[in-house]
Amino acid sequence: MLTDKNRNREASQMDLDPQQANTALTEVQKLENSTMMLTDETILTIPEADVPLEDEVDRLAQALSLKFEELTLIHQFSERLKIGEDSAEICQSLLQELVPCINASTIAIDLVEDVELQSPRSFLFTGERWDADWLNEVACHALEEVAGGDLTPGAEPIAIQNHPSEDSPAFVRTVVIPIQRDGISLGRMIAVRPIQEDEFGTVEADLMKSTSMILAAHLINQRQYVEIQQMFNGMIQSLVSALDAKDSYTSGHSSRVADVAVMIAEKLEYDPDGIKRIRMAGILHDIGKIGVDDAVLQKPGQLTEEEFEQIKQHPVLGYDILKEIKLFRKILPAVRHHHESWDGSGYPDGLSGDGIPRDAQVLAVADAFDAMTSDRPYRASIPIERVIETLNAGRGNQWAADVIEALFLTAAMKEAKDGKNN
Repeated sequence: MLTDKNRNREASQMDLDPQQANTALTEVQKLENSTMMLTDETILTIPEADVPLEDEVDRLAQALSLKFEELTLIHQFSERLKIGEDSAEICQSLLQELVPCINASTIAIDLVEDVELQSPRSFLFTGERWDADWLNEVACHALEEVAGGDLTPGAEPIAIQNHPSEDSPAFVRTVVIPIQRDGISLGRMIAVRPIQEDEFGTVEADLMKSTSMILAAHLINQRQYVEIQQMFNGMIQSLVSALDAKDSYTSGHSSRVADVAVMIAEKLEYDPDGIKRIRMAGILHDIGKIGVDDAVLQKPGQLTEEEFEQIKQHPVLGYDILKEIKLFRKILPAVRHHHESWDGSGYPDGLSGDGIPRDAQVLAVADAFDAMTSDRPYRASIPIERVIETLNAGRGNQWAADVIEALFLTAAMKEAKDGKNN
């Protein structure tokens, strides 16, 4: 029986802390005459007398240390995965994580082209640079030797080639791990080292396999996210197209307002999420006009009081149309309040000053700017000098003063001035 002192001595040999060592040694004592399975593929047998117990403890400690290293890498890599992040950046991050764990002159990830999502082939590597096609040829040769020349996409084997044949494209040691999931081939992970160095073994292959499985799952999730995003963007575009079809004069207005709103938001130092939010709000800010009578929207003359009341309902109608869709909830304040006035005289809720949501303040200015610089059924576009006068007059009364200042600094305002001078 090992004492606590001996346990601590063994802990230092295993490069584990005493608590980990105590746990490991307890398991050894329990299973002294049995078999211990560490993973689905790694089995350690503890004989009764052939091998000293301390030697077996050393072997166990080494196996545990390798497994701990693998789990640590997997955990660190998993924590960094974010849906929506660029796949190339994800793969490059994984390669950097693998470098300290795998002795190789080059570690590469070769992602296949995704035709449906219009995603090109990506070749990422760390270490010595190899031509992508050449390295892929080396990988294919190794795989074909293992599979006997029959490679099925989505069901490729793991290949470890330490002794390349004479017809091999390169005289190097190679490990090839397919990146695949549910019969879908996503790419390959490849490691090579000079033939003069030690052979690759199952330790390197297992580590690469574990990380490739996580990467494959993430890439599939990433594809699904992109598909959903494309469907979502298509739905937005369909709504905007339906609105544009109702009023040819304001066709393109929503997109222009979104562009100007983004320019203003950038000058106001919005963060990336805020930029995305304000763009979406700009595209959909007038969606409530779908519920307004076509005759009112397209009337060439001045609106009656009753007709104007109809128009004033479109922010609330837009809010009601979008409020049940979770993805639109962040833009609801901007959609509902983009016609509020800084002095409280706007609609639909008569908000004033800083009580108006910031995104709505930005949209109000972008909306007014495009309305004044575009043709309408009842008038031609207003000269830029008058537009500037109107904006200055409304600064701090109708619109937030700092948002007006930001507009004056945008490329949209410069373009409007340049257009007047040409």
